[in-house]
Amino acid sequence: MRAQAWSVIPLVLALAAGAGCDAGSIEAPAQAPKAAAPSETAKTVASVGEAEAAVAEKDRTDKFVDYVAPKREPRDMTLVSVPVGDAPALDGKASEAFWDKAPVITTLDYSSQRPITLRSVHTKAEIFFLVQFPEDTPHETHKTWMWDPKEEVYREGLDREDVFVFKWSMSGNTVDLRLREPMPHVADIWFWKAHRTNPSGYADDKGQGMSVKASPTARKIQTARYGTLYFDRWGDAGKPAWDHKMFFEYQGARLDQFAPRQPSGSRGDVRAKGTWARGQWTLEFGRKLQTGQDDDVVFRPGAVHLFAVACYAMALDTPHAEWSRPLYRTGDAFDRLFLSLATRTAR
Repeated sequence: MRAQAWSVIPLVLALAAGAGCDAGSIEAPAQAPKAAAPSETAKTVASVGEAEAAVAEKDRTDKFVDYVAPKREPRDMTLVSVPVGDAPALDGKASEAFWDKAPVITTLDYSSQRPITLRSVHTKAEIFFLVQFPEDTPHETHKTWMWDPKEEVYREGLDREDVFVFKWSMSGNTVDLRLREPMPHVADIWFWKAHRTNPSGYADDKGQGMSVKASPTARKIQTARYGTLYFDRWGDAGKPAWDHKMFFEYQGARLDQFAPRQPSGSRGDVRAKGTWARGQWTLEFGRKLQTGQDDDVVFRPGAVHLFAVACYAMALDTPHAEWSRPLYRTGDAFDRLFLSLATRTAR
């Protein structure tokens, strides 16, 4: 594992999907009140441990169990967004001809070092991104409720969904967006999630900050350059693209914890849809150039914007070997990426 030059004091947060802090909190098993279960259930599921082990074995396809050594040194890269007349369909299929003509860059994911290709186009009112990265098998379930017949409660399973993150600087283009060698900054986060947001056709719009000021939900980070900093993540105003489900009586050995719904407010500013085929995810993102919300980055033709991307949530965690995706929540910025909005189509 890469040597870590920082220390983290985890803050255990309650499970509150609607509050928008799920990706930034420490994972902890959820437990519903006890309820009587049919007697035959115990015969079907011997224990929640056995059930989770079976799920983990079935879903364990993430070959990146630990951090992958960097393939190269991080570098600065510029993605040019070119103007187009019509908007893409945002169906995760990239069938529009202009995607093939759009300039492309290939960056690397911090944790797994897998390649990520990026393209962008924009109309007079909206901007769009095409993202592609390899994934042997799609992970499209998340923290499935698993029935524990001994305790007669549902507990969170070990399954973790595929995710993708855009991180946009709200602190100018000279800051460093990394978390493991941090400096103070605020960022606009677009968080696509294969189970929780993809069915609704959205990404989760959030904010992320590294501050010198403490807050009740922040993690304390010790740095050599800035002393004590505080890392936090929050959801934009409104409801996310999923509803959190709790079950108080036995309704089956495995139940989805999250159900898709239409997001609301600033939380639903970013549309996104992904499809998986032949070992690769293809994602399309779309958002207004200006949302009118002060928690969203403003895109202007002719301007340049600092950003970062990752295939895992940027959350300062360490690998969890028992999860179906061991590197879930270990992401960080790798290359320094810049988006340049061209005012005329590149040739």
